[in-house]
Amino acid sequence: MSITTALSESRFDARTRRSWTPTFRNWFFLISALTLSAPFLLRAWFIASVPDIQPFDEDAFCRMEIPLDQNAFTYYRKAGRLAEGVLADRKADNREMPIEFMVETMDEVVASGWIAANEWLKGWCQDYRKSLDEWRKGTELSDACYLSPREIAFKVDVTNQFPVLNQARHFARLARFEGLRLESEGELAEAKGWYMAIFRCGRHFTRHAFNLQRMTGSALHAAASASLVRWAEDSQVTQDQLQTALREVQIADQMTDSISSTFKAEYLLASNTLNNRGWLQSMESDYDHERGSEPAKTLTSIALWLVGEPQTTQRVLRQILSNQLSEIDKPLFEQQPQVDLTNTALFQPDQKLPEKPNQLGPVELNQAVSRLMITRILVPSPQSFEQLTGLATRDQARQVALEIGLAAQAYQRENGEFPEDSAAIVPKFLDQWPTDPFSLTGQPMQYRRENKTSATVWSVGPNGNDDNGEVTYTEQQPAKDLGIALKSR
Repeated sequence: MSITTALSESRFDARTRRSWTPTFRNWFFLISALTLSAPFLLRAWFIASVPDIQPFDEDAFCRMEIPLDQNAFTYYRKAGRLAEGVLADRKADNREMPIEFMVETMDEVVASGWIAANEWLKGWCQDYRKSLDEWRKGTELSDACYLSPREIAFKVDVTNQFPVLNQARHFARLARFEGLRLESEGELAEAKGWYMAIFRCGRHFTRHAFNLQRMTGSALHAAASASLVRWAEDSQVTQDQLQTALREVQIADQMTDSISSTFKAEYLLASNTLNNRGWLQSMESDYDHERGSEPAKTLTSIALWLVGEPQTTQRVLRQILSNQLSEIDKPLFEQQPQVDLTNTALFQPDQKLPEKPNQLGPVELNQAVSRLMITRILVPSPQSFEQLTGLATRDQARQVALEIGLAAQAYQRENGEFPEDSAAIVPKFLDQWPTDPFSLTGQPMQYRRENKTSATVWSVGPNGNDDNGEVTYTEQQPAKDLGIALKSR
């Protein structure tokens, strides 16, 4: 080999070795690439740690096509605007009384009847009469939707954004007083019409409802039920009127939306918030973010982004909702047991059913909630879960007690005394005897005749214990059972 050839090959080998030998520049680019990609990889890992599922068809749930003239809330809104004008005029004329005086006067009339109404209350009812008539038009409709679930978002100012919720009880009081006035004049059928208006309005408030709306509907249902029970006690109310009222409350109760619809609406409320570009600012009061300095807020935002927010929380919320939707619409005695967890309420999987793809177990979900701050804020606590589901079960128990009460009153009109037992009511006055919604074993509603002119119907109530029909309550002693003390006067 010539010297020239040897030198040429030596230079080639040197160039080759230099091209494959790591240099400072190579390491710099490698480390830079890893550093820049690490936050994205970390974020992707957190998001992927929670499988994504779709617990229900969101598009179908939000697709509500109710013409304005067939939507009860169209009339409720108009009635509310009229009422606001009346209130402004009354304040300008110095005719609005202190709230304490108003409550005391109204409570006395509800307890004693229209005979206790003073001139101030009569004038108050008369001033609002036009708005009340407009509200009544809405109660006659068969469907209602206040806000589409697509429109609601977190941290809404209830006073400004949800005025109908605040005004609903106002109109229920006006309707109740109108019914009492008509009763005092012997117009019993017309009085019942106003109590049924409250009843139907309460059922409208369960339609496509979020939590606050559902609570309003429950309060109206309680007010209407109490008014109908009192109305039915009047011996001048005939058997036909009682049976008509029974059919009307059964038909109106069919408008009641399932409790799962409220859980779906609450999920969409949270999801809508997280989909908003300013989601962090809309929630800042819930974790003291607004009290921090600007650098602290920036660091919090970066930290939340690194752990996959808000997508990770959205996935966890969908997982939790899927677990809850599998059971919450079932009667209590058919539901799977709940798992004893600290962060949220979850059910044990039903072993008789095939396992859902990508569904995390209760313990895994509880751990996910524990490590995610935003999820802990948005997910319903076990106490909130029990409050919401208990509200729906209480409505169901009150409803079946009301139906039994009206049927028993109809029997009393026909026979001059209350029935001895449930067998005397079924099937002539009720198709079948209802199950107690609060019973964990599927027991029937309880009924006991006290004497010929009084009886008691009750559910075991939220505590699940049968306290022998203790349904009377005072401010000092709440009722142990949930039900009605029936009498005829």
